[in-house]
Amino acid sequence: MISNTPVWLKSFIAFTHPVLMLGTVLGGLYALYLGALVRRTRTADAEVRKELIKGKFNQKHFQLGSVLLAIWVLGGISGMAATYTLYQKLFVSPHLIVGLISVGLVALAAMFAPLMQQGKEWARIAHITCTSLLIGAVFYQSFTGLKIVLKMVQEMFGTTSV
Repeated sequence: MISNTPVWLKSFIAFTHPVLMLGTVLGGLYALYLGALVRRTRTADAEVRKELIKGKFNQKHFQLGSVLLAIWVLGGISGMAATYTLYQKLFVSPHLIVGLISVGLVALAAMFAPLMQQGKEWARIAHITCTSLLIGAVFYQSFTGLKIVLKMVQEMFGTTSV
């Protein structure tokens, strides 16, 4: 790590990415819930559908998905930028590779939105497949990311165990 940088600045740089990604995970869980309500609305009988439509779950899911796409991409870039800023290199590791794959998956999932709005069922299946794979990537990223955060904390404070 850069030794002449104040600890508070190192901390800000180092923890921006994990905080952004935690926000996207929480937002993603809510988007998953909204997506399930959209599917339920589409498959419900007429009376139930009429009531569910009032919730505008499809609009909320779409809008939240758009925000999550932006934050996910910016979060991925910020993680690489923070690593490069603090260490003057990127570490090619499973965390980086799966992170790049997850950025691709979230972009693919978003790409299917206009096709789903046109009623293409195959696009819905592709969207759900991409987001399901993304959920798996997020769990893996959380595990490897926690290890990285603990290592950074140890380096910052010169401790051998946290």
